[in-house]
Amino acid sequence: MGRPLIVFLLIGIFAATAASAAEEAAPARASVLAPSSIPLPEARAIIEGAIAFARSQNMRMAVAVLDDGGYTVSVDRMDGTSFNSVNQAIGKAFTSVLYRRPSAELAELVKTAPDRFHGIMNLWPGKVYIVSGGLPLVVDGKLVGAVGISGLPPGVDEKASKAGLAAWEKYKQSKK
Repeated sequence: MGRPLIVFLLIGIFAATAASAAEEAAPARASVLAPSSIPLPEARAIIEGAIAFARSQNMRMAVAVLDDGGYTVSVDRMDGTSFNSVNQAIGKAFTSVLYRRPSAELAELVKTAPDRFHGIMNLWPGKVYIVSGGLPLVVDGKLVGAVGISGLPPGVDEKASKAGLAAWEKYKQSKK
């Protein structure tokens, strides 16, 4: 009776040792998430700069910063801003990411190339908002994302976007 017990114990020890070795040899899993093309602190600097501009004008707005894939990095809606301004800000930023230019330039398509304007709207339903207020974010000639502003009068939203870009540049300089 002692012999089968010893064999059973030896098999158990061998199996445990083999499993342990297999676990040690398994490669580490790669992270599922890729880093954003624009870090959160930089997105927050853009947002804070745009909000400071709106406050200086005694106005309210929503602001969104997207990465180069059109995914949200950060969004803010100032108190008293319409709930739909967030979606509009995201749509303006998405438009700028997608076409790598200010959303206001694409708004001209409704006058100059209505078929193209409607084609874009149909291709990206509910995602693009082709009006002024979205600006691409570029570093060393490479698109890293976009900012979108909504809730301000026409033309003023783009000024708020530019104030956000100026704050972003100041932030990046402070980190060098």
